[in-house]
Amino acid sequence: MDRNLNNSQSQRSKDLLIGLRKTTQAIDLHAKYLRKTVGITNPQLVILQELLSHLESLSVSQLSKVVSLSQETVTGILTRLDKNTLVSRRKSDKDKRRSLISTTEAGRKLLQNAPSPLKHEFTTSFNSLRDWEQHMILCSIHRIVDTMSAQKIAASPFW
Repeated sequence: MDRNLNNSQSQRSKDLLIGLRKTTQAIDLHAKYLRKTVGITNPQLVILQELLSHLESLSVSQLSKVVSLSQETVTGILTRLDKNTLVSRRKSDKDKRRSLISTTEAGRKLLQNAPSPLKHEFTTSFNSLRDWEQHMILCSIHRIVDTMSAQKIAASPFW
C-alpha cells in the first residue's frame, strides 16, 4: 500500500514539474516573440505600461513597488529604456536626489502597437473562465509559490 502511495506521489511531482516547465517555456517563447516584434523585453513592456497608466511621473522606488521588482532591477531596465528614448528622467522639483520617470512620445507609440505581455490566447481563455475558476487557479499558483518558499522573490507580472 505504501509503495503505491509513494508511486502516485512521485508521479504527481513529475506531472507538476512537467506542467511548470511547459508554462515557463510558453512564457519564454512569448518573450522571444515580443523581443523580435517590438524590440523590448517583458519587464520593459510592463514598466512602460505602468508608467503610462499613471497620470504623473513616478520615482524609481514607486515604480519598483508597483511592478514588484527591486530598485536595482528597475534602474537597469530604465537605463535600457532611456537609451532607446522610450522613457525620460527628470529631477524632482521638491527633492533633487529623486528622479521622476515618464514615458516619451516614442514609448507611447510603441505601446499602441505592442502585444500583451502574456500570450493573447492565454489572456482570452483565462478571462473567459468563471470567477471561481480564475480564483482557483490563482490560489493554486499562490500555493505553489508558498511551497517553493518563493514569496520573497521579486517578480514583475511578466518576464
